[in-house]
Amino acid sequence: MKIGLRFALTALASVVTIQSPAQQYRLDTLAQSPAVALPTCMVFTRDGSGKFFFTEKNTGRVRIYESGAVRATPFATLSITASGEQGLLGIELHPQYPDSPYVYVQYTRSGDRANVVSRLRDSSGIGVDSRLIVVCTRLNTASNHDGGNCHFGPDGKFYVSFGDNAASSNAQDSSATNLRGKILRLNPDGSIPPDNPFRGTPFWSIGHRNSFDFAWDPQTGKMYCTENGPSCDDEVNRVPARGNMGWPLEGNCTYTNNPAYVRPLYYFPSALPALTGIVVYRAHAFPRLRGKVLFTGNTTPRLWSLTLSANGDTANSFSTVFSYATGFADVEVGPDGNIYLTNGPYTSHRILRLRPLAPTFTSSAPATATQGVTYSYTPAFSGTPPSVTIVSGPDGMVVDTATWSLRWTPTNEHALQRMHSVVLRAENGAGSVNQNFTITVANVNDPPGSFTLRSPPNDSTFLFANEPVVFCRWTQAFDPDLDTVRYTVELDTVNTFNSPARLDTSAGMNLSLRVVMPRVSRDYYWRVKATDGQATVLSTQHRRFRIAIVTTVQEPKPKEKEKDNEATLEQNFPNPFNPTTTITYSIPRGGHVRLSVFNLLGQEVALVFEGTQSTGTYEIHFDKNELPTGIYFYRIRAPGFAETRKMIITK
Repeated sequence: MKIGLRFALTALASVVTIQSPAQQYRLDTLAQSPAVALPTCMVFTRDGSGKFFFTEKNTGRVRIYESGAVRATPFATLSITASGEQGLLGIELHPQYPDSPYVYVQYTRSGDRANVVSRLRDSSGIGVDSRLIVVCTRLNTASNHDGGNCHFGPDGKFYVSFGDNAASSNAQDSSATNLRGKILRLNPDGSIPPDNPFRGTPFWSIGHRNSFDFAWDPQTGKMYCTENGPSCDDEVNRVPARGNMGWPLEGNCTYTNNPAYVRPLYYFPSALPALTGIVVYRAHAFPRLRGKVLFTGNTTPRLWSLTLSANGDTANSFSTVFSYATGFADVEVGPDGNIYLTNGPYTSHRILRLRPLAPTFTSSAPATATQGVTYSYTPAFSGTPPSVTIVSGPDGMVVDTATWSLRWTPTNEHALQRMHSVVLRAENGAGSVNQNFTITVANVNDPPGSFTLRSPPNDSTFLFANEPVVFCRWTQAFDPDLDTVRYTVELDTVNTFNSPARLDTSAGMNLSLRVVMPRVSRDYYWRVKATDGQATVLSTQHRRFRIAIVTTVQEPKPKEKEKDNEATLEQNFPNPFNPTTTITYSIPRGGHVRLSVFNLLGQEVALVFEGTQSTGTYEIHFDKNELPTGIYFYRIRAPGFAETRKMIITK
């Protein structure tokens, strides 16, 4: 790690604070000098009490913070070498602490300057029974590239990172004894798991230059790390099993697309922030940081965030959470969801806590919307950016959690309702607040809905001796806006409805129309238009019917039982029939005549003839008109006469 050298340059340049913490957060100092000295890494106990252990780089002291103060008596004081980047660095608790009361610490021990991890047993707040877990021998006299940390992973294994000790060749040396430039995966006792990705070695990943810290996403289980580049390209990396970070094979500050190496999620191409702590935030105090990678810099004293892609393997955006006067060594998320930072370990002596400020709406929502047009509202706030949820509102209204914008496309139903009340809730770890408002939706005219023709059926034939009259019927066209719908019947001799003979007749709001036709035998096409006064729609189809003008039979065949001027309805012939039959009848007086066919339920299924006829005998041909096989009745009604007979239709 290059922090030591970078600090020396910063001190000579007399760099001062660039930016104070943003007013969106509250920054508390939990401890400072002389109570603490150059704090480095920290770890919380898992009991939710807020108690944590932390290390001091140069003193070798392991300290405990609890009940709002740092214990005066150190948990342990280790014999260390602290020059340059050496010293007391990482710290971790056993996953079952305090039932397994072990504290793991990573440091550069005095004498041989080896990087080691020791395990101490917590005996009433004092570390005892020290045991070496890992020994990473010193390969040269360099005091830089000495970064590292230790953590238990979600699989219960113990992971440790070591810098390359300023010798880049160490990073690609895959011999099991060279631990430099690697992240190790071990059992809690330091032994090598048999299922390690680099079988027979303690390695999880290789090709690291100087990884100061690493962390897992609690939700996905994926590992991420910070990495210090040589003179550029400090990185944030996704660290897969058997991953090769590429150092130094990719060259000094030059990256290729070689798939053998892991691509960085983000890197600083020129500035050298000396990246340190890293964590994936999954708590609720800072809602808009959820799922993001948080990481810190020492030379550039900032807390940054990376927004991950859905699979967590790439980063979508990068931003600064806040800046400070002096650098950071570690970032952790407390059990309260707040963000804790060690402000060290080279010039500063503070432990800080970042807390949210309760949100307040500072914007007003648009009061109007238009049917079919997307309504959008991005609330603005004072305080820490909160989550936004809909407590109550119309159907279809959602919050886009990528932008925290309210989105809604009002429907016709919403427009008819017109007024809609909305309650939004903004919430973070410091509190919540509601915003109430009403949206008025402007209606956009919708055309009447689809409707169909009922009668006459397609390809019907009507027989008339006198004036032809056709009754047209159709279903209702429902108007979404509840506007009044009026209908027009169009008849034409062509199905394009564009001939000079086209006849348009208004039916008003009725669903039927009596149309007087020319006394000519020919085919006609008909359809219906529906309008709400602004928009017009046509029936879903058009239909065809035929007008046939029949002549009176003046001298019908005499029958034995027939008498002059006797009303009769003869049996149809042939019977049974398919597809046509002839019906003969005589009427004693002229007038309105109706001949129709009924099914066994008494429902009229076909109109054979309707019109005015004079006294006489008539023969009419009836087409079964797609009626199914079965028994039917045909009935005549004429002045002073009504009779019914049975007919049979067969295939």
